[in-house]
Amino acid sequence: MPSLNLEKIKLTSCLEWETLPPFEQLPFLKSLKLDGMPRVKWLESKFSGNDKYHAFPLLEVLFKKKLLKNWFEEGVAARDGCLFPRLIELMLHGCPMLKELSSLPSKLKILEMYEIG
Repeated sequence: MPSLNLEKIKLTSCLEWETLPPFEQLPFLKSLKLDGMPRVKWLESKFSGNDKYHAFPLLEVLFKKKLLKNWFEEGVAARDGCLFPRLIELMLHGCPMLKELSSLPSKLKILEMYEIG
């Protein structure tokens, strides 16, 4: 992905998408809102369990609505707080695959959940 200074991304009703662009490579991204993307399974990046890699170093807001797979179930959401170290607002709506949130980022201040599995 080219070097961009994007701070906010909102994608809605991308019904045929199965993967997302490598948003974790956008170092200034603060807000990611994804709505109505039932085929998306995960981001295109590779995460290994021993990495101290901060994929979304400045992400503060994550909104997910009507996504088939839940990233938190994949065990990468809060691995040592690495993936979303600055997340303060998490909104999960219509995520039927979500069974539990085992750990949350320590800076989280707002948590909204609706229509969860």
